Amino acid sequence: MKAVIKSGRVFGVECVELPMPTPKANEVLIQVKSAAICGTDIHYWKWNDSAESFANLYNVKFPFVLGHECAGVVMEVGADVTGIAVGDHVAFETHIYCGTCYQCRTGNAHNCRNLSIYGTSCDGCFAEYATAPASVCFRLPESVSFDEGALFEPGGVAMHAVQRAEVRPGDTVLVFGCGAIGQMVTQIMLASGAGRVIAVDIDDYKVGMATEYGAIAVNSSKVDLGEVVKKYTAERGGVDVIVEVTGAPSVYETMFDYLRTEGTVVTVAHPGRPIELNITKNVNTKGATIRGVFGRRIWDSWYAFAGLVENKKIDLNKVITHRFPLSRCSEAFEQTGKGAGKVLFIPGLE
Repeated sequence: MKAVIKSGRVFGVECVELPMPTPKANEVLIQVKSAAICGTDIHYWKWNDSAESFANLYNVKFPFVLGHECAGVVMEVGADVTGIAVGDHVAFETHIYCGTCYQCRTGNAHNCRNLSIYGTSCDGCFAEYATAPASVCFRLPESVSFDEGALFEPGGVAMHAVQRAEVRPGDTVLVFGCGAIGQMVTQIMLASGAGRVIAVDIDDYKVGMATEYGAIAVNSSKVDLGEVVKKYTAERGGVDVIVEVTGAPSVYETMFDYLRTEGTVVTVAHPGRPIELNITKNVNTKGATIRGVFGRRIWDSWYAFAGLVENKKIDLNKVITHRFPLSRCSEAFEQTGKGAGKVLFIPGLE
């Protein structure tokens, strides 16, 4: 079968022929119908400091098959698998949890103490076929396409961010980053009752996409963001909620200036270096609440997100802009930096 692999700590990826994997007793084998490139995959492609940090944290062994956002059809199940059957349409939860630690037993399996990461700690899904533990399979609603299903994993992150934000009807929300997760945060916020969403990026292509979802879209390299925020929140003194989805350290230098007193900040993306933060000014005297997001709540975020997709409250197809076969993997990764929303691998295009 064809698969996209990372062979070492160097720039680039390659498409190779590998044997079809065989599921273990607790695993399923799927035929991958659609798989999406994530920011983590881009870090691995470039092999930068963020890739090195994440790979060391979650025990990468080279070579490995890249990819963790996918949807497909179950072709085979292991001897011990129950609840998932051949023919089911599924997506994979990336956080492979133990199910027995304190975190898992108290409703926080997404932050399992013995966590491993699909597509990092083990082979992933940028391939014609892939295996995964049955415990991380999410059965997709019948009305959801495979391309939409491939976005359930990152969509679950966006859903988790909105859940952590505890947005109230009428709130003004500022979203830093108009990539795929930022776009889905924007859609979910508006579907959840936010009065307005100000979406910020420095990429005109992505800013244009955010406009299509009903956001007040701002290219902060060309427009004074402070004036935009003041225009819409003068009485409140700032936005009610900020969701940070860029991971850019520079965003943190001014981000809290746009937050009202007693507002909430939710951080999603992982900066590549430590961030300096003025606790007295930006947190304590401001009464700010800061909440971090890592992955999706299992399975709460998944079911909430599925409900929005299934009932057409958000449109994932607008987030997808490009599709490639596995054999054009280098071109696909290059496209992510040339103006794109979500870029998919479709093995059936070969």
